Amino acid sequence: MKENIRIREIDISKMIKDSGIDDLFIDINIPITEKDNSEGIIIRNGIIIVLCKAEKGVIKIDGKEYKLSSKNVVVLPENHVINYISSILLNEYNMIAVSIDYILNMPSPIDTSIFNYSRYMSVIKIADDKFDDIYSYYNFIHKESLENGKYRKEIIQSIFYALVLEILAEYEKIFDSSYNQDIKANDLSDRFFRLLATHYKNNRSVQFYADKLNLTPKYLSTAIKRTTGRPILNWIHEAILIDAKMLLRTTDLTVQQISDQLNFSSPSAFVQFFKKHTGKTPRNI
Repeated sequence: MKENIRIREIDISKMIKDSGIDDLFIDINIPITEKDNSEGIIIRNGIIIVLCKAEKGVIKIDGKEYKLSSKNVVVLPENHVINYISSILLNEYNMIAVSIDYILNMPSPIDTSIFNYSRYMSVIKIADDKFDDIYSYYNFIHKESLENGKYRKEIIQSIFYALVLEILAEYEKIFDSSYNQDIKANDLSDRFFRLLATHYKNNRSVQFYADKLNLTPKYLSTAIKRTTGRPILNWIHEAILIDAKMLLRTTDLTVQQISDQLNFSSPSAFVQFFKKHTGKTPRNI
């Protein structure tokens, strides 16, 4: 008998708007499920960053379990089914929720690879000294969020930008070729997301990723749909859309230039793609 899984959505943008703040959420409360509980959550329109101080806890993402330990950083991506299957206390884990728009509107453009990296590898181990640096950023953000200074918003945004860049640097170490031998590549969805994080700008066909994995497109599509609950093209298109939105909101590049940078055949092809998947033209986001 097929298990009925209850899914609760957490819309980060709506949650922040309803709270009356325009920054980010510090130490949010999100649903916690027990091991035998079939309820999960899906994050929409944002990500949640978790800093782990404890040697206990288990998280399940798209059915794959991760054992949490001290000095772990967890980036919970949007549109994945997430379960906490052991008790997680705020005095052992610190969480920051931030909307996609907030990241895309940072003072300087940020490498959106973090979104793709987190889909492939949500839990990463950080060296003690580097984790302490990241945690100091968190503490500063927490302290500043309680203040009401003139430049509070700008200060929080700048420190959060530094925090994200530190995490991104750790991801890039892991994805560097010299570290790839340490990555378990026996899981098909993991291998696909690793390829997607590297090739999404230049390759948008299922055939490309299937060839890289020595599979047929049909087999790969079926496997990704089964393990993630979403069609493979959704993941490919989403990776491009995040990059496109970042370029549109944080640079002065023309549609022609963005089209070229994202390897579309023409500006009109880019506009058509963008409108099809967002319901808006590039200049109306």
